[in-house]
Amino acid sequence: MRATQAVIDLKKLKNNAQYLQKKAQGREMMGIIKADAYGHGVIPAMEALLSLGWKYFGVATIEEALELREANREADILILGTTSPEDFPLCVEKGISFAVHDRESLDVALTLEGPAKIHIKVDSGMHRIGFSPEELFALRESVAAINPTGIYTHLARADEEDKSSALAQVSLFKKVVDELKEEGLRFEWVHFANSAAILELDLSFSNMVRAGVALYGLSPGKLHPQLQPVMCWQSRILAVRDIEAGEGVSYGHRFVAESPRRIATVPIGYADGYKRQMSGRIAAWIDGTECPQLGRITMDQVIFDITDTQAKVGDEVELMGEHIPCDRLAEAADTINYEIVTTLGKRVRKVFL
Repeated sequence: MRATQAVIDLKKLKNNAQYLQKKAQGREMMGIIKADAYGHGVIPAMEALLSLGWKYFGVATIEEALELREANREADILILGTTSPEDFPLCVEKGISFAVHDRESLDVALTLEGPAKIHIKVDSGMHRIGFSPEELFALRESVAAINPTGIYTHLARADEEDKSSALAQVSLFKKVVDELKEEGLRFEWVHFANSAAILELDLSFSNMVRAGVALYGLSPGKLHPQLQPVMCWQSRILAVRDIEAGEGVSYGHRFVAESPRRIATVPIGYADGYKRQMSGRIAAWIDGTECPQLGRITMDQVIFDITDTQAKVGDEVELMGEHIPCDRLAEAADTINYEIVTTLGKRVRKVFL
């Protein structure tokens, strides 16, 4: 069996969830488990949160929602992204909540038979999907006719140190909710807070929050040491060899040794999500030592400098974990921690603690 694996510590996931619960101060928790729970395994993640009493879960697509419904008949599942109107009847049949975000989706929702669980999406400044405040107010009678369960928006810059943009979005969203309430519309759930907002903003008038990347111990923007990374990426040394000064390593010999080196090959590559952009910019933890990565990262294998270690074939390699945090991989790949964990390749075996 290939040695490369992602170890998922569900106890740490629960600890993060409980910390976020405290920050939410009694508001209902929605666990965001889209993209295979940010690469951490969606069904085990959902089951861990269910064991804490969480009942609400957010996903991005109807396919993700149907997978969860197959695993659990009781959980309340909201498709936060767009759902094709032709799939609205299936959502009603399966008891899946979905978003209405424009005139077309509203018109189709008005024709549905049976009780539909609908959340109204408001565009308060993200400008991806959602009704503008003006559109929503003009269509308020039709919106009232579908008896929506919730109303929500998404913050574009809540993870930045300067919170003025996020606060402006929250203020606009509150104005929309207040005006609709004055017209007689009532919503069971009002939500705007993503992970960054839960951790750093006044949650004010909302009664539900959406916990995403922070659940997995990854900080959105500012570092939050109370969060514990849930995933550890491990492998083992596949081969060891000695090279002399002037010898090159990997495709194109991008790295050429300036002195004799001892190198180790590890079975992981960019097909597993260990990104090629990190070539020459990252390290692994081997035999109690930080070992630089050498040459180009290839599809299936990568090479590390183990000259200053006693490492041998079969020894464990920490690719991401206690000593090599996810944020460091993200920096080396010129991306964000979200992308590192969500693009974990399917060849990487998941082991759940």
